[in-house]
Amino acid sequence: MEDPGVLAPGQWEIITAGTYTSTSGGDAYQLPLLDISLGIIEDKVQVAMVLPWEHVSPNIGPSSSDFGSVEVGVKCQFFSSERLQMALAPYQVFGVSQGTADKGIGSDVDVTVLPLNAQYQLSDTWTLNGELSFANVHGGNDEMGYGAAVSFAPGGRYTWLAEVYGGADTSFNDHSFELRAGVDVELRDDLHLLFAAATSVDAPTAGEELDAGVYVGIQLFR
Repeated sequence: MEDPGVLAPGQWEIITAGTYTSTSGGDAYQLPLLDISLGIIEDKVQVAMVLPWEHVSPNIGPSSSDFGSVEVGVKCQFFSSERLQMALAPYQVFGVSQGTADKGIGSDVDVTVLPLNAQYQLSDTWTLNGELSFANVHGGNDEMGYGAAVSFAPGGRYTWLAEVYGGADTSFNDHSFELRAGVDVELRDDLHLLFAAATSVDAPTAGEELDAGVYVGIQLFR
């Protein structure tokens, strides 16, 4: 889930990460996963791009590797007070080629996602985040997303996070629901270690249900 904060103009955020997901259909990896953001307008706008290299290892059939779906987006913070921040963060997911999708890597469908993100500072140590999103699936069924997260920063270098996130088509016939937990470790002011784990509570089909997911990343500010 994205937070509504934006970078200062000219400031870079570079996350180099790796992910692992396991379903009943097999395993998949993203390594490296590059997530790059740049501040454009002070306290208002930043742009971002996500580029994954993916490897899939299905239980049936050969393993394959290729570039996954590229994401390009912009975040516009439209409200900020002492405790509450809100932002719109639309992004475009560019589908991979049909041949790449046939190998089980990414999707050959373009998707336009329109998320609304909010963050409320409950206290000096507790923060609440929320997200509502609409995804226009070009040539397919549109989708909705919704989630909430709480973070706890007791002091020092550690921030602990817990999140619930759900999704459904616009008729709410097909549901998905995940539980996520993680930690942000501040190694120094401009360098963080990120770790998260996830599992599905519900999914449209058994093959789409996430048995386990892991995310590890290094976050650098420049």
